[in-house]
Amino acid sequence: MDELRAEMRAAAAIALKDLISLSRYPWSMWAMVFNPLYQGILPAFLFGAAFAIGGRSVGLGATVGTENLSGFVFLGGVVSSLVAVAFWITAFSFRTEMEMGTLEPTWLTPTRRDTLLLGRLAGGLVVLVASQAVLLVLGFAFFGLRFDAAIVYALPALAISVVGMVGTAYLLAAAVFLIKEANFFVDTTNFLYSTMSGVMFPITLLPLVLQPIALLLPTTYATDILRQQAIGARPMFAAPLEYAGLIATTLLILPLGRWAFARAERSMRVRGTLGQY
Repeated sequence: MDELRAEMRAAAAIALKDLISLSRYPWSMWAMVFNPLYQGILPAFLFGAAFAIGGRSVGLGATVGTENLSGFVFLGGVVSSLVAVAFWITAFSFRTEMEMGTLEPTWLTPTRRDTLLLGRLAGGLVVLVASQAVLLVLGFAFFGLRFDAAIVYALPALAISVVGMVGTAYLLAAAVFLIKEANFFVDTTNFLYSTMSGVMFPITLLPLVLQPIALLLPTTYATDILRQQAIGARPMFAAPLEYAGLIATTLLILPLGRWAFARAERSMRVRGTLGQY
């Protein structure tokens, strides 16, 4: 129990350190808020509005069972931002440690390797909650955003998907360790992961060859459950099946990611590449 408390304190210290470092760059903090707005949410909203008929998103209604365009787009933005936290703030932060020359000294501390990753994820989730709060206020104020009160019933699904993203962060961190110069890899896989999670459009519009892959991602089910409860979107499957898929994919990706992370870390130690830039 004492060891667990020590690791929790270490994770909290890592998260606080990351938040303090981020606060030294206020423009970067604002970029984390507005990047999802102008790179994803705003283009998708304007594109959808351009095809509205008499102010109604008829095509969206026929495809997903709701004409709530702003709700559809903003909820996708929430999940997309969660994916970005796992990819950039959590996994890619190890590349930043390599660049600063602090990864090897950090690795020599008695802190568990999992704690180093989970602490970064915790700090990223704080940033996620704050940035999404600002975006939702803007959505309600300027984009006609509205949700059903039943959105609260989707919170467990969102929490489970966070656990799934821990497994994804493990996988990505392993790739960062092995690839080193992983900017392009992380950027590309972040886009593909978000797209196949259905954040921009339903996965039924993906090529048939990609749809089975989309069903292996926890965020696919979380996105669908969130939209079903918040805006009355038509679900892909019955609710019990969606939760079963969400839990099953989470239980699959978490140990897989943890195994890949451990193997990559062992490979670095054996090959002596931990301190390499």
